[in-house]
Amino acid sequence: MASGFVAVNGIKLAYELSGTRGVGSADAPLVLLNGIAMSISHWKLLIAALPEGTRCLCHDFRGQTLSEKPAGPYSLAMHADDLAALMDALHIERGHIVGTSYGSEVAMEFAIRYPERCASLVVIDGVSELDPVLDAAVVSWMETARTDARLFYKTMLPWTYSSGYIAAQKAILAAREEAVAKLPPEWFRAFVELCKAFLNIDITPRLGAIACPTTVLVGEKDILKHKGFSEIIARNIPGAMLHVIPDAGHAVVIEQPAVVAEEIWQAVS
Repeated sequence: MASGFVAVNGIKLAYELSGTRGVGSADAPLVLLNGIAMSISHWKLLIAALPEGTRCLCHDFRGQTLSEKPAGPYSLAMHADDLAALMDALHIERGHIVGTSYGSEVAMEFAIRYPERCASLVVIDGVSELDPVLDAAVVSWMETARTDARLFYKTMLPWTYSSGYIAAQKAILAAREEAVAKLPPEWFRAFVELCKAFLNIDITPRLGAIACPTTVLVGEKDILKHKGFSEIIARNIPGAMLHVIPDAGHAVVIEQPAVVAEEIWQAVS
């Protein structure tokens, strides 16, 4: 495994590159893009569920946990350009671009801006536009992030996980609350900037430009970025396939990593 920091576009991005074998005829790595409050470490269970040796690139976006957190504004296009520069630095010409939530929106932006670098695209619990409920939820996260770390976590919790996961994983979720409570103030400042970038989303009119094979995945019980959003994406990307993952909330890559790993493998291989 290679890991560390790479300087791109005037900042340092944290990354991990694991595995030895690319995927499919393109022999390209999986490029796994974080949700808004995720970090590199959140992909470990999913990566472990992939065939052994699968080459995977993870990184924290600018503003996320281990990467630099410059002053905003940020944008989805900026993240896409950072990813292209990171791939250049690591001598990766093409990848299977896999994003969840915020990462899926960056993935779509990347597929539009850099079509020649996308062997395929997997969009997990993503959106290409806003509705009033999603807008209000994100605004509430921004306000609590500015004021109270524990309240911030509790505000995000019901939007993020299914009821079954919340009931079954109380100890894990309590530990996550403690970890969030210990995050430094700059994490929350940067989180607000990431939210602002998301609230400017307007990808739907450009989805038709995505030409690579595309799979859209959504948790059946996702109440934040629900199936209706995924249907919009699948309907507007030529040839896209939509699969619903049963009994999963928004954080499906954390709730059901093995199921998602199998879906990704089927999509890209």
